[in-house]
Amino acid sequence: MNRNAVIAGQAGFSFAGFLFGQTARFAYNLVVARLLGVDALGTYALAIAVIQIAEVLAVAGLDSGLLRFVSLHRDDPLRQRAVIGAALKMSITLSLIVALLLLLFSAPISTILNGSSLLRLAICCYAAAIPFNVATLLFGHAMQGFRQLKPKIVATQIVSPLLLLLLTLLFRYTAGEDAALFFPFALAGVGAFFWIRPSLSRISGTLQGDILHAHTDKVMLAYAIPFMAVSLLSMMSHWLDVMMLGMLTDTATVGLYHPAARTAGLIRSVLLAFTGIAAPMIAELHTGRQNAEIGRIFKMVTRWIVTVVLPPAILFMVLPELVLSVFGARFAAEGAVALLLLTVASFLQASFGLSATVLAMTGHARLSLLNALAALGLQVALNFLLIPKMGLNGAALATLLLFLMLSVLRLVEIRRILKIHPFGKALWKPFTAGLSTALLLMALRPWLLGLPPFAALAVSALLSLCSFTVLLLLLKLEEEEREIILKHLPFLDKNPKP
Repeated sequence: MNRNAVIAGQAGFSFAGFLFGQTARFAYNLVVARLLGVDALGTYALAIAVIQIAEVLAVAGLDSGLLRFVSLHRDDPLRQRAVIGAALKMSITLSLIVALLLLLFSAPISTILNGSSLLRLAICCYAAAIPFNVATLLFGHAMQGFRQLKPKIVATQIVSPLLLLLLTLLFRYTAGEDAALFFPFALAGVGAFFWIRPSLSRISGTLQGDILHAHTDKVMLAYAIPFMAVSLLSMMSHWLDVMMLGMLTDTATVGLYHPAARTAGLIRSVLLAFTGIAAPMIAELHTGRQNAEIGRIFKMVTRWIVTVVLPPAILFMVLPELVLSVFGARFAAEGAVALLLLTVASFLQASFGLSATVLAMTGHARLSLLNALAALGLQVALNFLLIPKMGLNGAALATLLLFLMLSVLRLVEIRRILKIHPFGKALWKPFTAGLSTALLLMALRPWLLGLPPFAALAVSALLSLCSFTVLLLLLKLEEEEREIILKHLPFLDKNPKP
């Protein structure tokens, strides 16, 4: 099977999973906002920020290490099992230590973030999920090294968010609001772990004994540690706007900001879907010194990402108040500008974020670390400057400025180091279709805003998707897209091969 088909097939399933997961998380935020209130949503956002940063420390960069070393030892199954066992043993041990530290320091963390005792209890409850979440993530990455994304996607993007949503509703109507905020997150992590656990031995051949008796792999650990630093800085950057809003304002402001941030974040799921399968492939090509093929894949995947993210990005930018109105009138009134700014930021990150993957998978860990460190310092400065003056809109503007500068920096680095870039000639087609779709929605905006919120959102989404698709088809698909479509829908081929 050629690389185009592999990337499209795996990324298609991955994107479907991410779309489901993001939709479930969107629904969860909607449920919390409407049933538990703005303060509860802000508490959840701050607690989950702390937990996800802590999980990066527990993973210790071994997710990237697994992707690279499982690919490098593709012809040596015994070595692959040893690598997987070593990574899992180290990360699970670290996760228990990190969870314990969070329990011990939950009070000062809550105080720094201007949270109440509610935030402290949420951090303690969510910390119980860390060992299960870390094990699930590492299991998924181990199988991803074998180009098997399905178990990881199902566990992290279907089982976990769906359980979170359903358990929140169950606890809300059986045990009360506090129970609905505290317990579902940890239980969802446990459920995802037990779902993915049997798939590890089936796909990789790794058994429980391989994990228990594994020795520390110093070579992989040396490779992984810089990526832990990069991932830590990246995760801190991801949540910095939320955490600094907590530090500089209050949980209610965080609660108003969170739906805009997570809605714009739906766009980033497209990047994650493609990088999941492209990362090990790029690592393998780099091992064989096939820079030209890396460049071709870079252009092709960037075009595919831009094509997929444009319809929702246009909807969020043209009708931000309509999108947020489903959370409530207050969210629409105070968060619309933030959603517009964050959508532009997410579009930049999704469209050009593959540059970070290319740098990581071609062995430039130190440069990736320097990029992440500089980005975090800049983001802190921008947030300190803009949040006191503009509130939640200041946090959104800081995020936009950050990703604009980071995108330019990484593109320049890729060009200078690897002599490749993501700008293929065919990019004009999705951008032309996108501009035309945006003009259509702007013309219909007064009518759409007059409809009931949920109906208006459904109609707007359908218009954005359908008009963009029709215009793109009129501009004619590229050969790579035609190849994939005809492979899966052969009845559309007017000139089938004998």
